[in-house]
Amino acid sequence: MDWDKIFLPYKQAADEIYAKFTSLSYQFNKLYNASPIFAVEARVKTVPSILAKAQRKKILLQDIERSIWDIAGIRIICRFVDDIDLVVQHIKTRNDMDIVDDRDYVSNQKSSGYRGRHLIIRYHVITATGNKHVLCEIQIRTLAMNMWAVTEHSLRYKHNGVIPENIHRRLMRTAEAAYVLDSDTNIIRDYILEAEKDIKSREDIIFFITNSIEDLYEVADVAEVSILNDKFMDALDENDDAKLEAFYHEITTIAQAYRIR
Repeated sequence: MDWDKIFLPYKQAADEIYAKFTSLSYQFNKLYNASPIFAVEARVKTVPSILAKAQRKKILLQDIERSIWDIAGIRIICRFVDDIDLVVQHIKTRNDMDIVDDRDYVSNQKSSGYRGRHLIIRYHVITATGNKHVLCEIQIRTLAMNMWAVTEHSLRYKHNGVIPENIHRRLMRTAEAAYVLDSDTNIIRDYILEAEKDIKSREDIIFFITNSIEDLYEVADVAEVSILNDKFMDALDENDDAKLEAFYHEITTIAQAYRIR
């Protein structure tokens, strides 16, 4: 088989989908100061991996592209369980990919302890040899789910697919711990996001004040700007957000007077 020719559309699909979701995460952060997408990963299966799966599933070589749905794979990592549904709902609204299979292992944990959401999508690529629809798997997990899955995969690989019973029992306990962690953080999700928004707002204020003082040194009396800088340092040292915000408004007025902001 001409594996290079087979792989090219899948590599293109993985690259394009990776770029789209990475860009989407950036847009969410810019517009809403938060994104349901924490990280994105992409990969294309290797030939040995494909052949091993074909043999295990009794798939003929000529049926590989039709019967193996995860030649191209995308993994989307979320911070909170609720974010998984947000990502799925977003994918459902897109017109550049269609969901052909949806397996919810978040609500219905696998017997191994694994949790995650698996979508199979049909994606259209325009290649050097023409148009083609390819299937791609999108795995959506939380950070805790992903940590557990990566650990389980490594252990399964080390033990040739059969994990010893004593290790399996420990894995099931860690799976439960990961579930509890996800459940608890999901409950306080809004508080976490609000706290991060406050931190980001504080960082923006400090950034604005620092730049304004630097610019004022170029146009205003140095002694007066030094007094302002000392006042800024005092607010930082005291870790007083109210004083810092009051100084922010003061420096904004001064900067506008000199037309530097």
